[in-house]
Amino acid sequence: MRTLRSAWMMTLLAGVAVLSGTARAQVTGSFDGTVTGPRVTTPLNASAALLQMGPFVTGTLALASVPPDFAGIYTLTGKATKKRVKVSGVSATGALLKWKAKIAPGLLQGNAKVKGSAGKLKGKLALTMNVATGDGSGCDAVYAGNTTFFADQVMAQVLDACTTCHVSGGQAATTRFQVTAADPLATARSMASLIDAANPDGSRILQKPLDLLPHGGGVQITAGSAEEAILRQWVELVAAASCS
Repeated sequence: MRTLRSAWMMTLLAGVAVLSGTARAQVTGSFDGTVTGPRVTTPLNASAALLQMGPFVTGTLALASVPPDFAGIYTLTGKATKKRVKVSGVSATGALLKWKAKIAPGLLQGNAKVKGSAGKLKGKLALTMNVATGDGSGCDAVYAGNTTFFADQVMAQVLDACTTCHVSGGQAATTRFQVTAADPLATARSMASLIDAANPDGSRILQKPLDLLPHGGGVQITAGSAEEAILRQWVELVAAASCS
């Protein structure tokens, strides 16, 4: 009887822990935003990939900034409650970022401070969560008509660099773009929603690896390279189909 009672209590506690973790997970996802303020002459673009496990928050924040000392990728750690999140992190140049934000549905915003060799930067960092608008299956016909090109060139030559982070358990696992090595179709679907049919050159799937938009992975594809040409070709194929 005691054994059964103990097992029941352990199951109950485990369930409570899972529910608590689910209730707290308000800052898990990918975000885009800006740093603004009286001392910020031009709004600075930012992006983040965050993961919340219980009260603990980890992730990365990419910041585009002038002077360059403040720009870069900050590896973040901190904690969150149901209403607030507090994180800090250091960039490769040694700049220290501290951020306290209020949590609202799909939005994190609060005061941020960055201190580096070039001085100090203060402003309000507001991040809006990126929400998937579809599952990408509407572009399956593009994949079906170009499976060899996608597998041999897009997957093997271009997206190989993305498998460090944009995979299950990777640093960018909470972002919309995910590479599934064993499932090229799933990968193609993941890319589809990041392609802008009206403006292919402005597609996030191009802008991010070229680091034209702040990217937690930095530059992954060099402008003018064969990899960029291959990726652009795929983007144009999907854009021409107007399916994303």
